Amino acid sequence: CKLASEPGMCKGYFPRFYFNHKSGKCEGFVYGGCGGNENNFKSLQVGSALLKGI
Repeated sequence: CKLASEPGMCKGYFPRFYFNHKSGKCEGFVYGGCGGNENNFKSLQVGSALLKGI
């Protein structure tokens, strides 16, 4: 979860969420569709639910 948001190499437009460890919150970013990293959640609810276990 300390990874930064990573939009990836592709040029798609997929609204996603990542955990910003500096603010302590899930925040939105645009994912390109390929590449990126594991700090990438399809919804705010999914990201928040997964982070509660950390």
